[in-house]
Amino acid sequence: MGQKLIVPIAAVVLALGGGVAIWFLMQGDAPHPAPPAANDTPAANAPEVGPLQLNPADFDPARLEPDPVISERPPQPYTAPDNALRIVISGRVADESGAGITDVRVTFTGDQRLRELRGAGFTDAAGNYRLLAWSSKPAAAGERKGRVSAEAPDGAIAVGEVVSIPDADSAEMPELVIARGAAIEGQVLSDDGTPVAGAKVTARSAGPVQVVNLRGRGPEIARRQLVRTVFADHTGRYRFAQLPAATYSVQAEGAYFGANRETNPVDVSRSDYGWLELKLKNENYVRGVLQDQAGTPIPGAVVQLIRKAGAAGGQPADTSAKLTPMDSADLRRNNPRRFDDVQPLNPINNTRVVTDSAGRFGFSKLADAEYTIAAKLGDAEARHEGARINQPDYLLQIEVSTSLSGVVTDAETGRPIEGFDVRVMRMDSAPQATPFDRVADDGLFEHHPGGVYLLANPPLEGAVVRICAPGYAPVFLGAGELRPGDQRRNLDAALQPLCELTFELVHEGRKLDLEPVALLFQERLAFETSSDELARVRIPRVSPAAYKVKVTLADGTQLEGSLTVPARREAALTLTLASAG
Repeated sequence: MGQKLIVPIAAVVLALGGGVAIWFLMQGDAPHPAPPAANDTPAANAPEVGPLQLNPADFDPARLEPDPVISERPPQPYTAPDNALRIVISGRVADESGAGITDVRVTFTGDQRLRELRGAGFTDAAGNYRLLAWSSKPAAAGERKGRVSAEAPDGAIAVGEVVSIPDADSAEMPELVIARGAAIEGQVLSDDGTPVAGAKVTARSAGPVQVVNLRGRGPEIARRQLVRTVFADHTGRYRFAQLPAATYSVQAEGAYFGANRETNPVDVSRSDYGWLELKLKNENYVRGVLQDQAGTPIPGAVVQLIRKAGAAGGQPADTSAKLTPMDSADLRRNNPRRFDDVQPLNPINNTRVVTDSAGRFGFSKLADAEYTIAAKLGDAEARHEGARINQPDYLLQIEVSTSLSGVVTDAETGRPIEGFDVRVMRMDSAPQATPFDRVADDGLFEHHPGGVYLLANPPLEGAVVRICAPGYAPVFLGAGELRPGDQRRNLDAALQPLCELTFELVHEGRKLDLEPVALLFQERLAFETSSDELARVRIPRVSPAAYKVKVTLADGTQLEGSLTVPARREAALTLTLASAG
């Protein structure tokens, strides 16, 4: 019985084997198995091969463009001093010819044992100043030292020498001379003469120069090479102001329009002004335009260039791509990149850019090889395989289902603001803009014609839009819950201009001159200064908000009041103080 069953089963197996062989022959692709190598890993550990997975973190524009907002929130609530140390500081600020300079902001900073002693004031029409420096801590025993620094209305700065301060209620400081700084300006043009908006321009001194910084807790002076970067405006114009006398090399990069990496020396060691026109060159480039499904350009999106390893070209492919914090080994293990074939694709340096207001992107100085151009917005992806250098512009189209857009205006005038930074963040609730969020003047502020912005495929949950511009307080806009397909076109923003604030201190009908003044926001110190001889307090660039003002008199009496700074560029107010508590 067993032998009778063996014959039919063997016939069936042979028939099936013959059928499979015939099928492979018909396909013209019969397999040729190779013997396993000695170091082969088990099949279960072999990497999975599939489509290239684009890491969303690589397409976050915030990682490529510098954040112009600097947050300086104090760590703890302000405590008014019980017994403040007070010294009246006086002196004069002049230019190199000896003429007094008016409206200069002068800051006194204690040194060593008087480190907490600070004060600020302004010069009069003759360049003279008289200000109150105060500290909440008593002075330590020993020699007192301090110095003054000054910043003129045109941005010129100077720092005086550290001098001894007498053990008295007042001190006269040596005259401080502000040397006139040099300026380099010019225009960035494409190879056909078109102004390049937003071009990145960098100036480097040929050797060490004296670099002064007034933005920290105290003035800092160092002798080193100066490297400064600015961004061209919408007309391609750029300007470096208040440079130390030296020779500088200036270079520019313009993404879609190429780069100018030549030396381009400008000598301002004996003159105070230099002009330099920079013409960008597109050499060995790949560039194009990113659009949505309707053909509308998409600004502010990241486009990445990826080169296939082993592709033909003048240089070997970079198989050891430089890792970024978001490109670490841990991230690679959690988010493996998979490819269509066994040859990996490797990102190369400087191959991620952000599209401009016309949706343009570009890469230059590339090897002659085969590339993939990729973009990702939310869950939507777009890519072009087989891109080569020096070809006509490539067109990438990506599906945009959800968008946020609006118009940015000036809250005081109602006019559109065209140069601003806009980015979308994912947060549980819309944060509040505070006076501790300062906007740097030298940040990258993209040009938005008519003040119109567009954010394509933002996060659907917790999407918060932050908009900022130089000279304005930043603003946060909560988008609420978004559903796929939502098109929010009314997310408008009115930016409030920073205020040049002046107010007069009055208590029981008497003006309070040379008194310490603290402006608090949510019980934290936002601004610290003192009243002048006319009981006036001047604070530049104050964010519109409601503040509490505290004053400590010489006898220890605590006074306070409330002040609301309007959304205007200038405001002159009177503040009546009452006894605290």
